[in-house]
Amino acid sequence: RELGAGRLRLLVGKPGLDGHSNGAEQIAVRARDAGFEVIYQGIRLTAGQIVAAAVEEDVDLVGLSVLSGSHLAAVPDVLDGLRDGGRDDLPVVVGGIIPAADAEQLRAAGVARVFTPRDFALTGVVDELVTVIREANGLT
Repeated sequence: RELGAGRLRLLVGKPGLDGHSNGAEQIAVRARDAGFEVIYQGIRLTAGQIVAAAVEEDVDLVGLSVLSGSHLAAVPDVLDGLRDGGRDDLPVVVGGIIPAADAEQLRAAGVARVFTPRDFALTGVVDELVTVIREANGLT
């Protein structure tokens, strides 16, 4: 209601050759159950496909799931694409098997939150997604 836009819209993206979609699908279902409108276009997407979907669908948040170890390449490509597409205001979160040093590097590049397998309480993760959207829109 505070955003004046109805349901929050989340794009769940699986960049690269990673075929492990279980975590992304669990987040998508839990977010949907919590009231999000979830856009999930499958696995093995390019950064360009993810950016195009985020812009076309006018989402409030982009969530990337990367379990292939390619997070330091795939995530910056999406961030750059959003910047080039005029959507650098759109928050991005990342989930996957991401070492602490890499997580810090991703946050320094502009990622709002990094989730790892230690973040297994899905309701807490979805609550944090709402917090990220609130922060990005000045509603802290």
